[in-house]
Amino acid sequence: TSINGKRIIVIGGGCYRLRNIWQDAAKYGIEVILVEADSQHIAKDHVPRFIHYDFSDHKIDNVHAAEIVNLIHGQGIKADGCLSFWDECVPLAALINEKLGTKGPSFRASMTANSKSRTLNVLGMRGADSSQWHRTDIYATKAVHLTTEMDCDKLPDGFRFPAMLKLDNGAGSIGACVVENDVELKKKFCQITSSLQNDTDFPGIGLTHGNSMMTMEFYGGTEHIVDVIIYDSKLIAAFITDSGMVRRPYFIATARRMPSFLSEDKQAWLIEAHTFNYHILTTSGLSDGTFNVEFKVTENGPKLLEINSRMGGYCLRDWLRKLYGIDIMLYSMMIAAGISPFVRTPPVDKVLIGVMVIPSLHAKILNEEPLRNLLYNMIEKEEIFFLQFRKISENVPSYDKPFGNIAVSGSTSQEAKQKLMKVCRELDIDQPNYQVEQLIHHF
Repeated sequence: TSINGKRIIVIGGGCYRLRNIWQDAAKYGIEVILVEADSQHIAKDHVPRFIHYDFSDHKIDNVHAAEIVNLIHGQGIKADGCLSFWDECVPLAALINEKLGTKGPSFRASMTANSKSRTLNVLGMRGADSSQWHRTDIYATKAVHLTTEMDCDKLPDGFRFPAMLKLDNGAGSIGACVVENDVELKKKFCQITSSLQNDTDFPGIGLTHGNSMMTMEFYGGTEHIVDVIIYDSKLIAAFITDSGMVRRPYFIATARRMPSFLSEDKQAWLIEAHTFNYHILTTSGLSDGTFNVEFKVTENGPKLLEINSRMGGYCLRDWLRKLYGIDIMLYSMMIAAGISPFVRTPPVDKVLIGVMVIPSLHAKILNEEPLRNLLYNMIEKEEIFFLQFRKISENVPSYDKPFGNIAVSGSTSQEAKQKLMKVCRELDIDQPNYQVEQLIHHF
């Protein structure tokens, strides 16, 4: 079956980073029906059908789902499926699929995946009683859900510090930090929840679902991202990307490497941990779609950090296209339309390594003419691969979320690292408080 001519409802136009999706979908012959709360969204002029509907209060997603289905039927549109690339809209898309009888993760599974503590606890429980699997070690000690300051005093016996504190429904690591003891836990909880209360404090990171937090044991080791494609509960493909060392105190993304530097057996380990998760997840409703899962590889094996029930963010889609020639967005749309994707993954003979650029230190590469000219010159000569995620003016100063990524390729890790260091020195990305060499040293 061809995707050409299929009509897919997309809930939420998302941010600047997603801007290329619309014309790419059109090239595949997909008719996108975009439902968006902002009547002036940048995607408005780039999609065949734009429906303005305010779904910003996600507490009543069931009401929104019924309204949106009515609007679409009212316009005489027969949709082949529905999805979202935007974390906070994934549960709403799931409800619409349930009403239309089309493919996608169930609402319950989306809500579970949307909450980090619920994901870990549901998986932990299911893992523990799943006798044919003995891999409960991939789960954290219980994740603790924190809604009020008082919850910080009620940690279960045996809870170990240092611990990770994050927004329970958050995206993009905003507000994530390590705490060394219960006093610090309480202090950080109060600080973060008072500065991040609703969507206007930091749009697009999931605060529409509330600002409760979660805490779990902090693991050492290296961090990896697995993008998974699942259809009819079968694993179609999985791609592992490595994450660079994080800059404390916050856990904002710094660097990426694709394909993974992990040895074959460790990759198999992750995929196995993955298959285990998916064995559990698919039974709880994440049986169709592209998902993005974060793991730490520790001395004691892989530990699951979180699951995002949408395709991977930042540079992952573009890198997969560049390295493997596959488009994970297309597969997401195919699955939504009920078409099983056939994914050919050729062996790759090069390594991509990229570093994130952050507003407080690197805005000048776009704002200052000499550096900007140098950047564009490097792009033109294909010395670098530059992706811009957002406009500089959208900066929220307290968290320094990346506005782009600068990557190079090499036939070996060593070559790519040397090339990247050279570029980072020329563009003044490598600085005393942003030491690129440290961020990528383990690649």
